[in-house]
Amino acid sequence: MTRDEAYLIFQKMRSEQSRIFCTGQLWGWTIAIVGRIVSVTEAEVIIVSVDRRSGSISLRLDMDDLLIRYADAREIPMLQDTSERDTTLASLRVALPLRIRPADLKNHFLEAPPREVLFFLELPPEE
Repeated sequence: MTRDEAYLIFQKMRSEQSRIFCTGQLWGWTIAIVGRIVSVTEAEVIIVSVDRRSGSISLRLDMDDLLIRYADAREIPMLQDTSERDTTLASLRVALPLRIRPADLKNHFLEAPPREVLFFLELPPEE
């Protein structure tokens, strides 16, 4: 998926005021937030928690080596063993730029290490 396509999806979620669940494991720590997109530009997406007090996350869309694609429910750990997900809801998988650790260089690591991944899941409207 191109950055322009990702921008349009994030922009649509912002304009519809969709609730977004963002989760991922990043370099040894885990993130999870339910919020709404408050700002989206071609360079950055900003999500603020639904209560507007519990946190926020921003993602630079203009980073080199950022990979964005549609997410399949089977690859999202939090959706394992749950009922079928509404396929009209957007789900994006964002692989962050490759990070080489000093230990990888020291050991002459020839294979690329796994990328850190964030998932952005549009949640169903509140009833």
